[in-house]
Amino acid sequence: MKRKKGPMKLRTKINGLILLNLLFVLVLFIVTLSIIMVHREYGETGTNALAVAKTVAGLPEVVQAFKEPDPSSIIQPIAESIRKKTGAQFIVVSNMKLIRYSHPDPLKIGRHMVGDDDKTVLLGKGSITQAKGTLGLSIRGKYPVYDGQQHQIGIVSVGFLMEGIWKKLTSLILEIIAIGVIALIIGLIGAFLLSGHIKKQIFNLEPHEIAFLTQQQAAILESIREGIIAVDTNGMITTFNREAKSMLPKEYGEPIGKAITSILPSSRLKEVICEGTSHFDQPMIVGNSLVVVNRIPVKINGKVIGAVASFRDKLQLDQLDQRLADIGQYVDTLRSQRHEFMNKLHLISGLIQMKEYELVRELIEEVHNEQQNVLDFFLARVRDPAIVGVLIGKLHRAKELGIHLTITGDSSVSELCPHRETVLTILGNAIENAMEAIKTQGKDTHPGATITVHIKEEDERLYLEVSDTGPGIDPELGDQMFEDGKTTKGEGRGFGLSLVSRLVSRLDGSIYMISSPEGATLQVSLPRMEC
Repeated sequence: MKRKKGPMKLRTKINGLILLNLLFVLVLFIVTLSIIMVHREYGETGTNALAVAKTVAGLPEVVQAFKEPDPSSIIQPIAESIRKKTGAQFIVVSNMKLIRYSHPDPLKIGRHMVGDDDKTVLLGKGSITQAKGTLGLSIRGKYPVYDGQQHQIGIVSVGFLMEGIWKKLTSLILEIIAIGVIALIIGLIGAFLLSGHIKKQIFNLEPHEIAFLTQQQAAILESIREGIIAVDTNGMITTFNREAKSMLPKEYGEPIGKAITSILPSSRLKEVICEGTSHFDQPMIVGNSLVVVNRIPVKINGKVIGAVASFRDKLQLDQLDQRLADIGQYVDTLRSQRHEFMNKLHLISGLIQMKEYELVRELIEEVHNEQQNVLDFFLARVRDPAIVGVLIGKLHRAKELGIHLTITGDSSVSELCPHRETVLTILGNAIENAMEAIKTQGKDTHPGATITVHIKEEDERLYLEVSDTGPGIDPELGDQMFEDGKTTKGEGRGFGLSLVSRLVSRLDGSIYMISSPEGATLQVSLPRMEC
């Protein structure tokens, strides 16, 4: 059974691609340079041949020899001497009938020239030609010979054999190829080092492994319930998952590639990048939500290359905490009620033994009426079960702290409270702030601690009011009490009123805080809207 081959490794691809590129460039360079050299050598050889021919044709001794009975005896020594000095393969001088007066082979003197390339020079013009003669294929430079009266009396033909030219060119081309091979070897070494560096930078992963990890990371980012934001060293957003995007207003659009300061001015991610320190479980406002955020710098080899922030809606976390706290409170309440009812049962038992039946009846009616009054009030005035749940929970909480929490008798809420989530947030934050304010005084300094809640629906507005008998708001805060993190309670606090203010503003409502040393009152007005 044949084993299935896996995908080609990245390093092999890089080395192979660079090798092919180098080979292509080198072959193209060598061929192009060779063609240029051949044309240049041909041109220079032809020009050189014509120049030598012109020089020989202008020599007085050569011109005078044409008048002698035996011209070759004078011209042959002169032509051979010049031929040897210039490196030409032949210098042939002939008359107008193309009978040779000189030739490298003396036996060919007196014979007719060959090549059929003498038409131009016989007309009195110099020429450069390629033709095959008795010595082989050559490049020839031909020039006419004139007497003193400027009558053409002969021609001079100077030739350089192609074989000699190609020997010279072959030597040069081999040198170029040798240099190209050296360059190819150096390029391969560079390719090997480059591919190794790239593999090291991507942690020795292959492209298909990187693709899998990228898809896996995207799936993980979209599946987790926390918002994730990542930025580079310039504070530009590189990663932004769906959960984070859902917490922002839609007008921000696609956040990838935008500056984090334009999306979340209070993110503090630039601070994390500059300092290289992590922030854990810090409160922050994102859109209209109070979140708990963790900020961590991203480092490679000890160098900060960005930062990541993960955050979760604090209300969701508080709900989880509240569920656990409610279970504990439920157990404690059952325990305290057990003790309370056991005490009352013991009291009733004692009164029965003492035959104080009238007192027994009054005690039972008192217990019944106390529970029934609370139920009757909520059934008659506050009908929304979510609002009732919050208020009953806070009633038990206040009772444990020794604080008297009351709901005004003229409060009224329908079964479906307008802006229910906002109202729940306002009530929860306002009542909790009031209990914290009263706790700072202590029972001895404030024995009559009271929190009063008023919530009422009218024709067009929904009014909420939470007042307490605590010490009031610190005057140093002034108008800054509704800003993020502005508080005297310590670091990580001061986001409750800011969140409430944002929620109210989003609904075109109004919010006021009235404070004095005798207590504080939070007043909120929201437009009534049927849910």
